[in-house]
Amino acid sequence: MTQTYQPQINNPTQTKKWLHWLPTFGWLPFALAINSFIIPPGTALAYWGRWIGLIVLLVYGLNKVFISGKWERNNFDRFAFLVFTVIIISTAYADINGVLYAADFYQTGIFKAVSFLLAYLSLTWGVQSVLNSFDDATAIIKNLVYSATVIYTVGLIGNALRVIPILMGAPSGIFFNPNATAALGIVILPLSIWFSSRQKHWGILRFLPTLTIFTAIIISGARTPLVALSILLLYYLICWSRYKGTEMLMIYGIATIAISTLLILSVDFLQSSLFEKLYDNLTTSTGAGITSYRTNLLWPLFIEKIFSSPISILIGNGWGSEEALLLHKSAQSIFFESLWVGTAHNAYLGLTYQIGLIGSFLTFLPLWSVVFYQIQQSSGYINKEHFEFRLALGAALLAELCLCFFESGFYNIGSVHALPGWLVAYMAVKLPYLQTDCKY
Repeated sequence: MTQTYQPQINNPTQTKKWLHWLPTFGWLPFALAINSFIIPPGTALAYWGRWIGLIVLLVYGLNKVFISGKWERNNFDRFAFLVFTVIIISTAYADINGVLYAADFYQTGIFKAVSFLLAYLSLTWGVQSVLNSFDDATAIIKNLVYSATVIYTVGLIGNALRVIPILMGAPSGIFFNPNATAALGIVILPLSIWFSSRQKHWGILRFLPTLTIFTAIIISGARTPLVALSILLLYYLICWSRYKGTEMLMIYGIATIAISTLLILSVDFLQSSLFEKLYDNLTTSTGAGITSYRTNLLWPLFIEKIFSSPISILIGNGWGSEEALLLHKSAQSIFFESLWVGTAHNAYLGLTYQIGLIGSFLTFLPLWSVVFYQIQQSSGYINKEHFEFRLALGAALLAELCLCFFESGFYNIGSVHALPGWLVAYMAVKLPYLQTDCKY
């Protein structure tokens, strides 16, 4: 018998509309400071001011949820407790003469751990304090989409008018790095698609967020989001086909055939300069592709260090040791210094190096299980609105997990896409707890 899932809300606590902006307000300073032209980097305002929104969200949640004794813990909190326990053990066990302490330990270890803890508390206290119903969840995501759309619209117009300079060879909007533009975009894109499907009263304008964000992703020239897009397409295909059966399978099948036909009919594509540039970018060590410095240098380095000892394999080398290792290497080698890299460019390797396989599994396996759980439950929903929203959250989380193969920003709260990624992860886990009765 097919299981059906229909969440029902019984007398949810009403949340004031302006409070739905708090999660977005917690993220915006991080997006605008350090990463963008809006708040210039290298200033005290940028460095310390980026914490204002998160602290406001945290303090509000502390008063509303924790002090009042209304804090409700779920699986997200249980795994977070285990991860932070591993962080403490790993960092405390790190060799006092090791690479972690060779760099500025307070910058690479303590500060990063405290920022990660504050981000978690802002979710489990702050977001929980304004997340009392399904309507609250949709309102929070809508506000996130609104803000992202404004950011990308301003960026695209600024690049087009040459008001905002292009620094790294491709239009990146208000951000310095095109990779940051594309990474944030690929996380927000599934949410904007959901937004477009729900705001039908906007008419054709409801597609503006999706078109704006998609355009920014494409013109940024980043390659990782294109890989994520193909995986997201497969995710949507599987979920919708399970939900709607052969009807959606046919739609996606026709779309795939149409796209393939266009590629086949492209005039001399395989012999064009466009193809040659694409191939070179993916295969040369100077590019950012599959044989770049990531796979040739950084990834082998971190894999070697991870397997250097049983302790390193199990609990890693301490929180912040990823950046500390590269700082240490830069001090020893002019070549490493010239690369100017501070991460492993792979969150799975970077996190494993810091807190071992135990910490990495405790972090990523639950997050991947949320995505696979959404796929599994797709055939059981009888409420289309709930299905589409959960689908969007799962897709945004999947996009973030795909970025983790080439970026280490997921656990670096200063990264522009980190907080949105954690927000959708927390909401995807928290959403079922908002319902008092669930029918299966």
